[in-house]
Amino acid sequence: MRVYWDSSALVAAVETPALQLRLWRERGVTRSHALAEVFSTITGNPKTRVEPERAAEILEYLADSLEFVELTPLEMLAALKTSRKLGVRGGRVHDYFHAVAAKKGGAKKILTLDKNNFTDLTEITLEII
Repeated sequence: MRVYWDSSALVAAVETPALQLRLWRERGVTRSHALAEVFSTITGNPKTRVEPERAAEILEYLADSLEFVELTPLEMLAALKTSRKLGVRGGRVHDYFHAVAAKKGGAKKILTLDKNNFTDLTEITLEII
């Protein structure tokens, strides 16, 4: 089963060996923008700050187990035309694009830390970790 890993799931994988193993075994799907989100989180959090060079190494390790699905500008614009009826505003657009990419990538499940990020954005099953 194809599983889409949102940024929060990838951050959790950085900190959780069992999730790293799951990603390595099952492979995963995400957008390349997720790498920037993970980098921002792990280098910017004062409690768990990771140096940029080490963060890049961690992301390279994760990326080896991921397939990247990208949205074209036209796909993004088409999605934005339906965003109002879904209640997409502000920063929620990033979660929305994750949901659109998951659908494009044929994911049957989205792995995330927060179901509220995807409430009403997708019919894809959520797995909260």
